[in-house]
Amino acid sequence: MKLYNRKTGGIGEQLALEYLLSKNYELITMNYSTKYGEIDLIMKDRDILVFVEVKTKKGQDWGTPEEMFTRGKYRRVRNMATIFLQGRDVPCRIDMVAVDLSDTPAIRHYPNVTFL
Repeated sequence: MKLYNRKTGGIGEQLALEYLLSKNYELITMNYSTKYGEIDLIMKDRDILVFVEVKTKKGQDWGTPEEMFTRGKYRRVRNMATIFLQGRDVPCRIDMVAVDLSDTPAIRHYPNVTFL
């Protein structure tokens, strides 16, 4: 099951990357990780550094990709972004890309997500 999830996630990350590149984002790095976690994509949108979390699902069983992006996951991405920045003060944001691999595949991009 874990291998299946990793393969599905990899497909989703590749589709998200291609989508963002088509929107003129620039790739900085993929799968940036430390012992605290991983950020799927780090991109640049003009002068803004963008930390991208990709959520991929095959079908709607157990919810949508958007529902998998929880407050806790947002917090982990934010903490990883802080580690990546190493104290640098640069404009940045967190985006989420939902990839649905069901019968009618879809990519939905949510720029500058936050949790109140």
